[in-house]
Amino acid sequence: MSEEDRTLIKAAYVTQLKHGSFTDKEFLTIAKPEALARLKGANHLEEKRTHDETRYSLTKPSRNRIKVVLAGGVYDVLHVGHLAALTEAKKLGDVLVVVVATDTTVETLKERKPVFPEEDRRVLVEGLKPVDVAILGYEDVGFGFEQVLDEVKPDIVAFGYDQERLERTVSEIIRRHSLKIEIRRLPRFEGERYVSSSLLRQRLSGELS
Repeated sequence: MSEEDRTLIKAAYVTQLKHGSFTDKEFLTIAKPEALARLKGANHLEEKRTHDETRYSLTKPSRNRIKVVLAGGVYDVLHVGHLAALTEAKKLGDVLVVVVATDTTVETLKERKPVFPEEDRRVLVEGLKPVDVAILGYEDVGFGFEQVLDEVKPDIVAFGYDQERLERTVSEIIRRHSLKIEIRRLPRFEGERYVSSSLLRQRLSGELS
C-alpha cells in the first residue's frame, strides 16, 4: 500500500470516529475532493445510500491496514511530560486517538473538580502535534472504557507509567472479551523539565494564594 493511500485511510478513520459513517461533506472538512475519489476508486469505502444522501465507512480490510493507538488521561494542566508521552505513543502506530476524561470522571476518581472543563481539555489535547483526534470519555468510569474500546477499536492501548489502575481495568476488559488489543507501557520521563500535573497544581495554588 502506498503512503498516500495510508494517509487517506487515516483521514477516513478519523472522520468516521467523529461522525460514524460519514458524508462527502463531512470528509471534505479534512481532505480534498480527489482524496475521496481515490478512496472510492481503490475500494476502501463501503457505501450506504438513502433517499437523500450517501454515507461511507471504511471496509474492514482497509481499516486493518492502519495501526490505531489509544491513550487517555485527564490532561487538566497540560505540560511537557504529556507531550513527551503522547509523542512516544504516536510512534507505536499510524493514528493516535486520545480519550480525555470527562469532568464527572475526574470528580469521581480524583475527588476534586478539574481546573479546566472537559471540552477545553479535549480541544487543547487535540491541538498537540502527535494527536490525530481527541474524544471525550464516558461518565460511567467502569463500563465507560468498554464503550471507548468498542468505538475506537484500537490495535494498541498505551499507558503512562502512573496509570497502573487504569491499565488493570483495561487489561481485564480485553481478557473478558478476548479482544486482540496489545497493551504497552510508556516509559517514565525523568528530569526537572518533566513535571506532574499535581505538582503544577500545587505550584499554581501557592502562587495564587
